[in-house]
Amino acid sequence: MKRKLPRPGVILFEALRNAFKKKKSTIIYPFEAGIKPETGLRGAHTLILERCTGCRACERACPPLAIEMVPSDQTKTGKRPVINLGECIFCGLCEEACRYDALWLTDHYELSAFDPKEMIIYQKESPLDKKADGVKSEEEKS
Repeated sequence: MKRKLPRPGVILFEALRNAFKKKKSTIIYPFEAGIKPETGLRGAHTLILERCTGCRACERACPPLAIEMVPSDQTKTGKRPVINLGECIFCGLCEEACRYDALWLTDHYELSAFDPKEMIIYQKESPLDKKADGVKSEEEKS
C-alpha cells in the first residue's frame, strides 16, 4: 500500500495556520514576571571577608580575570578579592578554588545595571544579610 503525500499547498496552509495560532512568546520585562530558572543556576557571587584569608586561589582560578586582589587590612595576607560581574562568565571555578568557603555563587541572576561600577562586588556584611546577595553600589559602600 502506497502512502499518499499531502500536496504542497496543504503543507504551506498548515504551517501558516499554526504560525498565527501561537501565543506571543515575549514578555515586557521587568513589568511582567518571567520564568524563574531552575535550581543550580550560577548567579551573583557572595563574599564573606571574615572567612577570606587572601590566598589568591580564586584570582588564579578565574579564566576571564574578573577577580582582582586589592590591599586590605581585613585579611591575613593584606589582600582581598574584588569581583567584577561585568567580566565574569559565571563558570564557578572561583567557588571551587576557595578552600575556606568565603566565596560562592548564588541564584541571584538579575544583574543588570546602568553604571559599570554597580557590577562590582566588594563584600557582604554577614551570612545572614540577604540584601542583593553581596552586590554593593558606590553609595552603599560609603
